Order: sequence, then C-alpha cells, then structure tokens
Amino acid sequence: MDTNSSSHSSTFIPKKVLGNFMHVTNQPLKGPRSKTLMFFMGAGFCPFCASERWAIVSALDSFGSWQGLVETASADHDEKYLNIPTVNFATAKYMSDYVEFVGRETVDRNFEPLQELDERDYEILDTFNPDQIIPFLLIDGQFMQVGSGYSPRLLEGMNHEEVKEEIQNPASTVGKAIRTEADNITALICKSIGGKADICNAKEIKSLPDKV
Repeated sequence: MDTNSSSHSSTFIPKKVLGNFMHVTNQPLKGPRSKTLMFFMGAGFCPFCASERWAIVSALDSFGSWQGLVETASADHDEKYLNIPTVNFATAKYMSDYVEFVGRETVDRNFEPLQELDERDYEILDTFNPDQIIPFLLIDGQFMQVGSGYSPRLLEGMNHEEVKEEIQNPASTVGKAIRTEADNITALICKSIGGKADICNAKEIKSLPDKV
C-alpha cells in the first residue's frame, strides 16, 4: 500500500465536497486485499468521535456486515459533551466485498491507552493527518474529514436504543443529522468503488450533489 506523500500530486488543491469532507488527492488508497480502504482514528473519551461512529456504522451497513461492535459512551468528565452513546471499534470486525475498514481507538473512555498504531497507520497519518487530530476519517486516500460531521450535543442525555430509534425516525432532527453524515460517507465510498454496490443506486445517494 503506497501512502508516501510523494505519490500525491503537489499541484492538487483540496476542495470541500460533501458536508465537512475534503477531496484531498486523486490517488486511490487500497488496503492489503485491494479493496477501497476506509481508515478511522478516534478515542473512547472523545465525544466527537462518539457521534461520528454512528454515521460510520450506518454507512458501512450498506456495504457489508459488522461483528463485535461493543456499545459504550464517551468520557464522563473533562470533555465539553459527556457520556455520548457510541460503539467501540477496537474489537470490531467488518466484512465487505467492497470496503476494507480499519478503525483505531488509541485511548479508552477513561483516558487509558487502548490500541497501538502500526507502521502502516503512521504512514497514513504522516501523509494526511500529521497532527493526529481526532476524529479522523479517510476514504480511499481521496476524501478526508477531521472532526465530526455533526455535533455530539445532539446525543447528550440519550441512550443507545433512543439513538437507534431516532435514526429510523424521518421527522427526527437527531436522525436527520446522522443520516445525512452516513449518506455523505456512503456517496464517497460509492465514488471510490465505481458505484458497484446496490446502495449506490438509491435515490438519497444519487441525489447528492456531485462535486468530486
């Protein structure tokens, strides 16, 4: 997997595409199994990571299946938003014909070390996120977001079941925020895989503006 910055055109000018996502290179980045690579780095204490995971899980549900997702919450102290319901990617496995998902949780919700990054992870960070800001999401080496697509404030005081219900509720402000971010992620994955998955033909995905 080539993550060297020299492989990216020095004349490429990043531009905003969907939501807070930026188109940062024209160089696809594949995983070891030659699928589109989606790389996430977060931490258990981080409320913005907590909110973003809901959209990531929802989007990737359309391309494969999850195992080992553990429900948890962000830190209960020393953060702007507390106890935001979420899941943990540290022990999760994701199976897909289209996407290889790598989720790194560096620290748990109690600010204790959790997962160590490997050499490949550091190559990605050195190229795309040298300051190691979280949450960090990279899709196919082309589309990048630092931060969450919506505010974790929307999830304050909620539990996991309530969030799941809101996602399914067309009239919910919370649900709309998560669905919008999930649709943005889905659309960028579809762009990366050439629209090969069924979800790529869905009206809510095809209707998104094509700024890429």
